[in-house]
Amino acid sequence: MRKVISFRLGRGSLENGFSHILVKLYEGDKLLEEIDTGSLPPNHEIAKNYCKWQCLYNDLIASSGNLDSKAINFKSRILEFAEDNIERGNQEDAIALTSYLIEIINQWFNSLEFQPIDRVLRTHINTNDEVVLVIQTDDETLRKLPWHEWDFFNQYKKAEIALSAKKFSLKKRSFTAAEKVRILAIIGDSTNINSEADLNTLRNNSEVELEIISQPSRKEICDKLRDKQGWDILFYAGHSKSNAEKGWISINEKIKLEISELNSALEAAIENGLQLAIFNSCQGLGLVPQLEELGIPQIIVMREQVQNQVAQEFLAEFITSFSNGKSFYVAIREARSKLKDIEDKYYCASWLPVVCQHWSVKPPTWEELRNPPDTSSSHQILLKTGVILSGLLLAIAVIGIRSFGLLQTLEFKAFDTLMKIRPNQGVDSRLLIVEATETDINRWGYPIPDSKLAQTIETIQQHQPSIIGLFIFRDTPLATSFANRPVEPGHQNLLKLLQNNDRLVALCSIKLTEDNPNQPGISPLPEIPEKRLGFSNLELDKFDNILRRNLLFIHPELNNPCPTRFSFSFQLASKYLESKGIKAQTIDRNRVKIGETIFKRLQENSGGYHQLDNRGFQILLNYRTSKNIATKISLSDVLDNKFNPELIKKRIVIIGVVAEISNPTDYFSTPYSNGALFPMSGVDIQAQMTSQIISAVLDKRPLLWTWSQTGEILWVVIWSLAGSGIVIASLSNRNSFLLFIYIGTGVSILCLVCFIFFLQGGWIPLVPTAISLSMSSITGYLIANKWKYFNQKFILMKK
Repeated sequence: MRKVISFRLGRGSLENGFSHILVKLYEGDKLLEEIDTGSLPPNHEIAKNYCKWQCLYNDLIASSGNLDSKAINFKSRILEFAEDNIERGNQEDAIALTSYLIEIINQWFNSLEFQPIDRVLRTHINTNDEVVLVIQTDDETLRKLPWHEWDFFNQYKKAEIALSAKKFSLKKRSFTAAEKVRILAIIGDSTNINSEADLNTLRNNSEVELEIISQPSRKEICDKLRDKQGWDILFYAGHSKSNAEKGWISINEKIKLEISELNSALEAAIENGLQLAIFNSCQGLGLVPQLEELGIPQIIVMREQVQNQVAQEFLAEFITSFSNGKSFYVAIREARSKLKDIEDKYYCASWLPVVCQHWSVKPPTWEELRNPPDTSSSHQILLKTGVILSGLLLAIAVIGIRSFGLLQTLEFKAFDTLMKIRPNQGVDSRLLIVEATETDINRWGYPIPDSKLAQTIETIQQHQPSIIGLFIFRDTPLATSFANRPVEPGHQNLLKLLQNNDRLVALCSIKLTEDNPNQPGISPLPEIPEKRLGFSNLELDKFDNILRRNLLFIHPELNNPCPTRFSFSFQLASKYLESKGIKAQTIDRNRVKIGETIFKRLQENSGGYHQLDNRGFQILLNYRTSKNIATKISLSDVLDNKFNPELIKKRIVIIGVVAEISNPTDYFSTPYSNGALFPMSGVDIQAQMTSQIISAVLDKRPLLWTWSQTGEILWVVIWSLAGSGIVIASLSNRNSFLLFIYIGTGVSILCLVCFIFFLQGGWIPLVPTAISLSMSSITGYLIANKWKYFNQKFILMKK
């Protein structure tokens, strides 16, 4: 935040010293420190040598204004000034005198009397702080001094100096009603002056609305100053001159005007929003007292004669820095630094610019000149209320649209993306998949013969698996031919295994709807007990046929081909957990507890779902990985005994067909799929579902969860209001480019928060929240601009 040092010298002079200096240090509107214990001793050398410097400066300007860079022993030259051994127009004398004047000014500030002030200031100010030191004095000599050469400004790189009258007529500030910075450029007598360069600096700025009047009459100046639309900046280029009492500007070679002759018109310009007056002309300090009486907030003048190139360089650098977003005084400091760089050609160029203002005035930013804030507190309250209400209404609208399922596709795209970018959690070492591949089918035929299945199960049983899941339908005995249909020789052996092995789960399919002939249900072999059956049914999302849910159990109707209530994956997981002493228990129709983990039933409007067919007990499927969920071996490997027996011991072994050509219907799209590409086999999906259950119970891996509808509504409303907050926080800087940066940042933060929640299993609203945030920001911005437009019209009507 900007810090202001109000430096009131009180009564005194350089000859008599200043016995009582009052210094106040402000941060914004807050008074940090008040110091009244310091003083400055008499120092007639400063006034005396400034007069010498002024004479040398004027002589050098009159001759050429150019200095050669030379290595000069300043210390040896300083002694000469005590006897006034100065040769007028001598470059070396001028440079050495400059050094001497800087030295005695710093000696003055380093005096013991001033140290109480110096210590307090340096204690409260950081080197990176933006600081404005305002010297309050009416003394003509003090106003001419190069205060910026105090070594304080070498330490604080964002510090700048300003002058202020002890009595400054500060009027209520107004603002112009325009989209650009309105500048009135008065070009006076331009004899030997290149004013065109200054005008090009102003013309080339796309954010400036420039009006030029060249060598006008007094009436023309007054008429332009009274323009009802108002001016932000008054710029004068031409000749001007000052004496000890007053100053004047040269309109042309014959006519000269004092500021007092323009008082009434200038007062009108100030009332209509004039913020800054720049007199890029010679000896402008004599113009300042009358401008201060009028109450122009900021005034820039040149303290001495100024050469063309210096005036042009200062204006170009100041306007560039100021319009690029630098604060007023940082722009002044940077422009002064640029002048410092050319002092090898233009003697003491950096000494010339002087800023005058009331100590309490906060200079406007360039953006405030372009888009002035509405300073009326009641108008501000109404505007902020309107922006907040628009954010609230937009949130309600988005929630309403969402409730009709119109955002469902986008929400599931976001869900799938979050699923894809999660860290890969690797294979589940508790599972093994024995897969019948296309190679196996080419070798043994399709469907896989009962004898080969029986042989596979017998081989697996020998190595002590925890559970065997046969993910292959066997509703009737296989025939060896279609003509006579004799029973396949290995059927009885398979049937015996299925009947007697309590650690084996077989497969069937429930008929879910009467009106769908394509899903008639598939019966198991009648000899298999119901407690070892699991259904294969999957619940795909109808709008894109992607599998995102895990149906754990359902109550089938009577006479259903598949009599079991439990899914194949749930049977595998629950029997595996039972072997470890963990049993499932029903809490109520919406909650099941397994161990210490509670599984919650997916509701009709959970997360991005709306009017979901949530029959049975469904949960969101929390995929473990996009690749191999478990170690895999082929059917041939088992039959040929080409496998490591340790892969089977105490594991869940799932036997199934993984052959996209021979069994194409058993492949499904998942969040990891790319449209119809990269589907996942039914065996892998059953492994994913099984792993989800046992990992949640044994590893405390998060299940996917959602908030209640109330929680989701509050989340959307909060972020929508945050969008309104972005607009309110930037009311003084209505830059559409910056607004989109803020929106992008806000949406990025939202995405990051949602991803962090997702890593913990939380699926919270992303798409509706991002829409609300963006739309509330844009709508608030449009409201603020419309408000500004009508407010400007109101201002113009009042004028």
